[in-house]
Amino acid sequence: MNLILLTRENTEVTWSSAIPPSFARFSVPEAREGYATGDFGSLLFSEQAGPDFSCWHKAYFMKQSTWLFATADVPLFQLVVAMNRTMRFQQRGTAKVRLPEGQFNILYAPAAHNQIWFEKGKKYMIYDLHFSRSYLEKLMPHFSLVQEFLVKTELGFSCLLNSIHAHVTPEMMDILHNMLHCPYTGDVKSTYLQALLSKLLLLAVTRLTPIRVPVNEIKLQPYELAKLREAWEYLLQHLDRPGTVIALSHAIGLNDFKLKKGFKQLYGITIFEFLLEARMEKARRLLQETDMTVHAVAIGVGYKNISSFTVAFKKKFGILPSEVRE
Repeated sequence: MNLILLTRENTEVTWSSAIPPSFARFSVPEAREGYATGDFGSLLFSEQAGPDFSCWHKAYFMKQSTWLFATADVPLFQLVVAMNRTMRFQQRGTAKVRLPEGQFNILYAPAAHNQIWFEKGKKYMIYDLHFSRSYLEKLMPHFSLVQEFLVKTELGFSCLLNSIHAHVTPEMMDILHNMLHCPYTGDVKSTYLQALLSKLLLLAVTRLTPIRVPVNEIKLQPYELAKLREAWEYLLQHLDRPGTVIALSHAIGLNDFKLKKGFKQLYGITIFEFLLEARMEKARRLLQETDMTVHAVAIGVGYKNISSFTVAFKKKFGILPSEVRE
């Protein structure tokens, strides 16, 4: 699918296949890529396409506060993940969507006419996966939310799968990373990416489906769910110094029992496990996307002892931090 991108001045963005050396670390191997620059800043889009899907990694480096307009006159099912910064966009004829960093949603548009807002001096990283209706049809028998969503799409409505976004899990991050760094080519690559996309959509739909509380779990009120999401955001922003669970419970205004029990119940992972996964993912991104030393990265994600960081990183990814750039 070919997307047309227009600036605020209604000028079409011109793409080049020549990627500047300074942007090489954001490049996706074996992908179709386009680089663009202008008064707005610089863009690098990478696409891995298959017969019924396309996986986009979009990097925006903005020189000014502005908006861009994306258009494509084809029906569009997409999973959008805001990896860096909060996304603000609006499909023509619908309300504005605010997608915070680290969250995702699935949406449909009968034709893509999106206005996207950016802030001056900010860097935005977005995963944007486009796929055919058939991927969701396979999930219809198991998820009433998907059934309702597909009925709306048949009527030609632009819509979100759920009005409430969900947080990306470490397992989903691993799948996205494996899609970007696919080791295969040709038909095998297409089959591999299709399999990963199917698994990713299953996890995404599961995360977006409203929670039914089992008997052995605690009932969480809406304000408590909001506090738990606040805790998630707080931990992401303070990976280098998260403090104790008691300190976190005081910071967000939720008792430590509800915090620990509710966090595991809502996200399927303990606070400690989340911190470890989030630190490792951030460390990998820093090693891939910056020139920071391994020691500086370790400090940046909350490790005072570089040996402990190295052991944790090797256990998670199977390689040493120093080997990421090799």
